[in-house]
Amino acid sequence: MPAVRCSVTKSARDPLRVWWRGGVAGDAFAALANPETIVVHTDPDAVPVDVGPIDVLVDGTPSDEALDVPGLKHVIVPYAGIRPTLVAQLRTRPHLTLHNSHFNAAFVAQHALALLLSSAQRLTRYDRALREGNWLGGERQADARDRWDAQESTFLPGARALLLGYGAIARALTPLLQGIGMDVQAIRRQPRDDDPIPTRSLDRLHDALGEADAIIVTLPATPDTERLLDAAAYAHVKRGALLVNVGRGSVLDEQATWDALNDGTLGGLGLDVWWNYPEDRKRAGTVPTLPSNLPFHEHPDVILSPHRANATRGWREASARDVLATILALRDGVDRNRVDLDAGY
Repeated sequence: MPAVRCSVTKSARDPLRVWWRGGVAGDAFAALANPETIVVHTDPDAVPVDVGPIDVLVDGTPSDEALDVPGLKHVIVPYAGIRPTLVAQLRTRPHLTLHNSHFNAAFVAQHALALLLSSAQRLTRYDRALREGNWLGGERQADARDRWDAQESTFLPGARALLLGYGAIARALTPLLQGIGMDVQAIRRQPRDDDPIPTRSLDRLHDALGEADAIIVTLPATPDTERLLDAAAYAHVKRGALLVNVGRGSVLDEQATWDALNDGTLGGLGLDVWWNYPEDRKRAGTVPTLPSNLPFHEHPDVILSPHRANATRGWREASARDVLATILALRDGVDRNRVDLDAGY
C-alpha cells in the first residue's frame, strides 16, 4: 500500500514509521508534512502484514494483528481514555509502551463550565417551560406568584467547587472556575503539597462532598472509579448541590444519581457522558437511543449533552498536534503521556 509521507522537522536519522489506524484526525496529521522525519500510513483498513514494519501505531481499539506488526514499539491513543480491552492486550505485550492524548482538556473544560453555568441558572427548565408559554419554570412551579418566586438559581461566586480527579481537564478547568469567583478544591489519587489548589485523597471524599456546592467529575473509567458516586456518597452531598460529569458515565451509579436528583439532594445535573450509547455510531442520528434506562431526559433540571465536549472547531488539528508532540518526544527519549497499565490511565 502506498504510504502518505508526513513529517515536521528535518533529521539525519531514519524517519519514524507511523500507522494512524484509528481516529479521524489522520488527514490532519498527514497535513503537517515533511517526509524526512515521519512516514505515515493513514489507511485504517490496511492489512497489518502489508503495512509493517512500523514504529508507532495510533489507535484506540487496535486489533491483535495490528499490535503484532513487526518493529512496533509504541501505541498512542489519539484521545482521552483507555479501554480495558486495550490494557489487557498491552499486558501480554510488555515490549510495547502505551500513551494517551490530552489534546481536548481545554475543550472539555469549557464544556464543563457551560454545563455548570447552565445548571446553576436552571436554563434547561426555564427554556423548556417558556417554549410552551410558561414563565414559571414548568408545571411544578404552577403555584409560584411570579417568575422570581419560582425555582431559584445558584450564585456561584464564593461557592465551593469540588473536582473529582485532578488530571489535564481539571487543571484546565480550575482557572475558569476561579475566574467566576469559586473556591476550587479537588479529590485525587495522590495529593501533593505543591498542588496549586487544595487536594485531598479519595478516603476524604465524603467529607469533601458535604462541603461542595458544585461537584465536577473528570475521572476516567477504572475499577477504582466505577460507581464512586453511589447512594452512600450521595448521603453526604450538601443538599441542592450541582453535579456535572465530563469524565465517564460509570463513575456515577445510575439509580443512585436518579434518586439523589428526585429527592432534592442534587439541585441540578449536567451530563456529557452516559450509561447507554448507540450501538452504531454512524446511525446515532437515525436510531433513537436514550442515554439512560431511567427518565433523566424528562427531568427539567437535567442538561443532556451527547458526549461531545471536545467537538470544538479545530479539534482534529489539535489532536494531530498532540500526537505529533508525543511522537517527537518519544524519538528524543522522552516518555510523554505514558499510561500506567495498573491504574488504567
